[in-house]
Amino acid sequence: MNTICHWEMQTVNPENAKKFYEPLFGWKLTHEKEMGYVMVETGGQPDGGMNVVGKIEPSATLFYVMVDDIEAILVRAEKLGGAIVTPKKPIPHVGHFGVLRDIEGNQVGLFTPLPR
Repeated sequence: MNTICHWEMQTVNPENAKKFYEPLFGWKLTHEKEMGYVMVETGGQPDGGMNVVGKIEPSATLFYVMVDDIEAILVRAEKLGGAIVTPKKPIPHVGHFGVLRDIEGNQVGLFTPLPR
């Protein structure tokens, strides 16, 4: 109990979000037009979604995606039109993190733990 069960972000253009996130993380995005919502299947838990909005509103909340290679994801994000906000940096005794900005301005954190 009390664990994260779903996450949400925003998109102005569901097709652009699909073109960015499907090749970046291998997620499956399905635009539910009648709901004004994009369902996001991550292949694990939690899955999430995207509210279709007229303008992206900045948020102080940041979620992190666990990845094997932060630098490779950051390079791929740039090739897909995104930007690097924070390059790969160490978290002493824990792992590494980085932050990217997607093509609509949403920020997404990346995390890789140290081997156990």
